[in-house]
Amino acid sequence: MTAATSTIAGNYPGGIRITCILEEGNPTVGSQHYSQVGFYNTALTYASELYEGDVVALANDSECAFTATGGIPVVEKVSNGETLVIGQIVSAPKMKKFPAASGDADTLAKRLAGKYYRTAIVELWGGITKVTTATVMCDGTNACVPGVGNTLNFNITSSYAAHGLCFDSASANGTGVIPFHYVPAGSDGDTYTILCGITGPFYAVTGA
Repeated sequence: MTAATSTIAGNYPGGIRITCILEEGNPTVGSQHYSQVGFYNTALTYASELYEGDVVALANDSECAFTATGGIPVVEKVSNGETLVIGQIVSAPKMKKFPAASGDADTLAKRLAGKYYRTAIVELWGGITKVTTATVMCDGTNACVPGVGNTLNFNITSSYAAHGLCFDSASANGTGVIPFHYVPAGSDGDTYTILCGITGPFYAVTGA
């Protein structure tokens, strides 16, 4: 087997860089121990720890709503068959808040609510030229799932009324946008905020 790899530098800046929440699975809070320099600390390990340089995917869990995440995306390790690979971690992860016990952060909902997670800067790929907030108007049937843009149609009426970017939830036809947050199907006319990446022209509908 040939291994013709090289350590010659070849990584150049690109894409849009934004802070993301790292979904690293359940943390295990261990017993206190002495570090190499003599500090006595509580240890913590993650089920799926991420590092600077790791390629990541958008987390598409329903817990990843705009308000629950503080308006920033949630990313995780890439899994087999993944279609939401979005970019690469380009900074050292930083702890937001340390849980007192493993049970305090053993679900994603608990981690987001308690801010028991790490954050890092992620360089976004996938042809994203702009990252912005937008309003999603629910239709009562179709949820908006992170990474799935075909359910978002540009809402002409609401966008011009608000002088901003608004989308209608739909079953199909959406293009040119990658949502970073979850929005439930809700009731027809409900509105939610998301962060999204713009990749190209939209499909427009009259809307309301």
